[in-house]
Amino acid sequence: MKISTHATLDILGKVTFAAYFVFMLGFFFIPNAVDQYKLYSVAVFIPALALLPRMARRIGADRLLLAILAYLLWMLLSSFWSETFVAEDFFKTLRLVAYLVVFVLLTAYAANRDPVLFARGTGALSLAAAVAAIISMPLWYADHAFADSRIIGMGTLDNPNPSSFAYGFFALLSCQLALTNDTAPGRRLFILATLVLGGFVVLTRSNTGILATILSIALLLLLHHRGRVLLLVSGALVACGAVIFLAYSVGILDSPMDSGLSQRIPIWETVIGQIERAPLIGNGYQKHLLLYADGSADVANYAHCALLASFRDGGLVGVSLHLLVLGIALGTAARCFREAADPAFLAYLLFGFICMLADTDQLVTRPRELWIIFWLPLAVMIAWRVNRQRLQAASGNESVE
Repeated sequence: MKISTHATLDILGKVTFAAYFVFMLGFFFIPNAVDQYKLYSVAVFIPALALLPRMARRIGADRLLLAILAYLLWMLLSSFWSETFVAEDFFKTLRLVAYLVVFVLLTAYAANRDPVLFARGTGALSLAAAVAAIISMPLWYADHAFADSRIIGMGTLDNPNPSSFAYGFFALLSCQLALTNDTAPGRRLFILATLVLGGFVVLTRSNTGILATILSIALLLLLHHRGRVLLLVSGALVACGAVIFLAYSVGILDSPMDSGLSQRIPIWETVIGQIERAPLIGNGYQKHLLLYADGSADVANYAHCALLASFRDGGLVGVSLHLLVLGIALGTAARCFREAADPAFLAYLLFGFICMLADTDQLVTRPRELWIIFWLPLAVMIAWRVNRQRLQAASGNESVE
C-alpha cells in the first residue's frame, strides 16, 4: 500500500513538531549548548526543510515576517563591509540566519495550524521550566552560598542574566495561562508555576530580568482584570513593586547606583563611538575585537543593548529595520488587545524590550535566550496575523494594515 506524499508530510510534520518541543525543553534540561544545537540541527532544522513549501503557503507574505527577513538579510550582508571579512564567519552567520528563519516559520506554522495544541505545548513547557527551577535550587545551593551567589538554572543557559530571561518569560507565560485557563485546578497549577519561576528569577539577582518579569506581569494583570478587583489590585501592587525596585536600582533609594547599570554606561558610550564611525550602513556584522591595554577582550564587545548593537553593526539602515520589526509587532499586539481583549502580546513585547534594552547583543545567535524572549513571540504574532487575515478574507472584509 502506497503512502501519499501528503500523508508522508503529515507524519514528518508531527515528528518535527515533537522534536521542536524537545528542543525547547533543552533550554532547561539539556546539560550543554552544543548538544542542544546539534539536536536542533539534526532533528528540527533538516526535516523542517521538507515542510518549507507548506509553511510558506500557509504563512504567505506576512508583513511582520517580511520585516524580519529584511532585517536578517541586511545584517548578513553587512558582513561584507566588516573591517576584516572572514568567509568562514560569514557562512556561520548564514547558517544561523537559516536556522532562525526556519524556527520562526515552524513556530508560526504550528501556532497557526493548531493553536489549541500549540497552546498546550507551550503550557507544558512552562510547567517543565517550573520543574527545572525547583530541581535547580537545591542543586545550586548545595555548592554555592545562598547569600553570595546568583543562581543559574539547569540547561544550556550558563549565566544568571540569560537564565533569568528564559525563566522569567515562562513565568509571564504561566501567569497568562493562569488567567485564561478554564478549570480551577489548571489555574492553581499555573499560579504555582508563576510563583516558582518568579522566585527563581529573584534568586538570579538579575536586575534586568527581575524588572522585566515584574513589569510584564503587572501589565498583564492590569489589562486582563476584566472587572475583577483582585486582579486589578494585584496588578497595581506588582507595578508599585516594580517602580520601587527600579528606583532602588538607579540609586534613588540607596546609594550608589546599581553596579550593573553603572558598568553599562561606559560600554554604551564606547558603542556609540563605534556607531559614529559608520552611521549609515554600520561597521559590519563581523565585529572588530576591542582590546584593553593588557590585550584582554574589552567588555564593550558585548553591547548590552540589542538596538545599539543593530546600529553599530548595521548602521541607520539596520536599526531602522530592527525598529520596523518592533513597530509592526507593537501594532499587532495593540490590535490583538483591541479586538480580542488579549494583552499577552503586549506583555511579551514589554518583557523582551526591557531585557534587550539593558542586555543582549547581536540578534543572530545560536539557540540562546533570544530565541525564547524575541523570536518565539514574534513567530506567534505572525500566526495570529495570518489567522486574522484569513478570517477577514473568508468574511469578505479587507484586511486593514
